[in-house]
Formats: sequence, structure tokens, C-alpha cells
Amino acid sequence: MILEQYKPSERDAWNWRVANLTDLDEIVTLAQTQFEREIDQFVTPDPTVYARNLSIGIVNQKFNPAAEQILVARMDSALIAYAWIQRNVYMPYSTDEMAEARFVHINQRLSTRNRITILAQILQHWDTWASVCGIKCLCSSTIRSEQDVFLRLHTQAGYTVRGSIAFKRLV
Repeated sequence: MILEQYKPSERDAWNWRVANLTDLDEIVTLAQTQFEREIDQFVTPDPTVYARNLSIGIVNQKFNPAAEQILVARMDSALIAYAWIQRNVYMPYSTDEMAEARFVHINQRLSTRNRITILAQILQHWDTWASVCGIKCLCSSTIRSEQDVFLRLHTQAGYTVRGSIAFKRLV
């Protein structure tokens, strides 16, 4: 993988782990405070609905880790990022299973360098999880108005970008 220099290491000021229900309120708050404005002109955000769906995902991964993955990154005990990916997604014209990224939210107050490193690490986590699960394709998309760096990192990680959607074929 081209993004090898970003692999998690002791140099990072944060740690990754699988999300649990105690992370729920902080995940919802991060989504609301830093990213809600990106969707509120199209749909009405409902933090209770998001918390419910996250709760289902967190419980689902606890009992079936191959169904979906929700990871959190913490620095000095504060949540700074989370990533959610889910399997069992299919194009209407194919029987190839895909894993689809649901969300990546990274605290925008972090330095650009840290945000890029965290995103690169998320892409690596997704590759590993999808490969272990035997999933053939990863799909990640964005609705953000500022998406150049996000999609460029996907390209560097081996994804093919079409518009605001990135696909990666896994062997």
C-alpha cells in the first residue's frame, strides 16, 4: 500500500480501538458539532436516530465482528475520530459483495497533518477488515464540498475515483 508511512505507530498521539456503547454520545456530538451543517440543507438531522443506528452497529459488531466495523480514535481520552464501514452491499447488476463506508468523521481542529494521517489509517483499517472478511470490493463516498484531499488519499491507497465515489477491488 502506498500509504505505508501513515501506519499506526508509537509516534501517534492517539490510539485506535473498536467502538463500544460508552463512545456513543461523543460520536454523535462530533457528528453534530462539526459535520451536521454539511447535510442540514438536504435532510433534517436527528441525533436520536443517529444514536439508535450507531447503537445497533456497535452491538452488531460486538456479536458479529465481520458484519460491520466502527472504530474510534482517542487522544488523551478525548474522541478525535471515528470510522464506520458495513458489508453486504451489492450493486443491482453484480453478485460481488462490497463493503461500504458509512462515515468518517475527524475532529477538524486537529492539524492537517494529523487529519491526513488518521484518514490514511482508516483506509488501512478498512483494507485489513475487508480482506479478513473476504470482501471483494470497498466503496467510499463523500458529500463534502471540500473533498479533494479525501479523494486523493483514496487514490493513493489504490482506489479508483469516479466523481465523489471511490472503489477499490481487493484480491
